[in-house]
Amino acid sequence: MPYVLGYFLLSFLAVVVLGVGSVLGYAFRERIALGLQDQMYQSLDMYGRRRLTTVSWDMTQEDLHCCGVEDYRDWSERIPDSCCMDDYGARKRPCQQLQTSLTIYRMGCYEAITQALVRNSLLLGGASMLLLLVMVPATVMAYYMLTII
Repeated sequence: MPYVLGYFLLSFLAVVVLGVGSVLGYAFRERIALGLQDQMYQSLDMYGRRRLTTVSWDMTQEDLHCCGVEDYRDWSERIPDSCCMDDYGARKRPCQQLQTSLTIYRMGCYEAITQALVRNSLLLGGASMLLLLVMVPATVMAYYMLTII
């Protein structure tokens, strides 16, 4: 009996957290997006000074083919190599000296991240719904088992 009660409480808590998190995430999506943009601008100053920030920016810009928050001008005069497009020989083109659309990623990372989130939101929503469809009946069955024991 204590195992059934423990299972019921954990699964009930998981259903509540998943449901509340989904509703709050949807309700505050604009505020979350603005917070993301503010944090991105704040982290620009830490580039080159904090290793984790530098690695994060470099990975984001290389993986999403973007540069800066809105565009490459966010970096002022110190455009990182991760903003430079790859040449055919897997080398970086020299984009610091020659800033053209042939050498530098033009899309900002904020736009690239939001596009990636929108592309994956259907998958995330579907996975949440599938999880709820499995967890709710399991929680109800655990509750039923508690009442008959």
